[in-house]
Amino acid sequence: MLCRRNRLMLMVLVSAWWLAAGLAQAAEFSATVINRMESRETQGKIYMKGEKMRRDFAAGEQVASTIVRPDLKVMWMLMPGKKSFMEMPFSKASLEKMMGMGKDQAQMQLVGPETVNGYETEKYETTVKGGGQTVKSFVWVSKKFGVPIKMLSQDGKFTMEYRNIKEGGVPDSVFEIPQGYQKMTMPQGMPQGRPPQGGPQGMAPQGMPPGMPPQGAPGR
Repeated sequence: MLCRRNRLMLMVLVSAWWLAAGLAQAAEFSATVINRMESRETQGKIYMKGEKMRRDFAAGEQVASTIVRPDLKVMWMLMPGKKSFMEMPFSKASLEKMMGMGKDQAQMQLVGPETVNGYETEKYETTVKGGGQTVKSFVWVSKKFGVPIKMLSQDGKFTMEYRNIKEGGVPDSVFEIPQGYQKMTMPQGMPQGRPPQGGPQGMAPQGMPPGMPPQGAPGR
């Protein structure tokens, strides 16, 4: 199961993703993702093309990936070291269920315009209630891409930022399961949409969006 710290960070990412979903453009870019949790810093990679998103991240001493496919309503967690993957449903409803959230428990309020790494953004304050917790954070949504390119928790302990953004040139193959990968069966009794304990931390900020979502984000 997600530990308390990862659950908090996931809520920050999920809130930004689906709250910004209505602002999303037909973005196509790749970028380096810098995550900081207190004094710890990790780096990963993100690829976006339309609604599709992929995050490559460190899972212990290995590298893992999450691929979000809203068009197929699924999210895949890839484990290259084992040449295997897990599949989970991906939609706003499934995210709300996983986070223990109900309707109208996520809010987004405009703060004002700011420039982040050369990109014009709108800064928002987000508030998400779920799992008996209330998480507030700030997100900077790119006017050009329509997705968050920077996040900061209200207490300042967690930050996420996209750097070295390269526009265009993202192949469709990035969002597909590689040949030769075997599908893993979710453990019996494990709720769909929730990664098993001891599995890759694909739902932590290193792996989502949260990408976003999530990375990221909502369901975006």
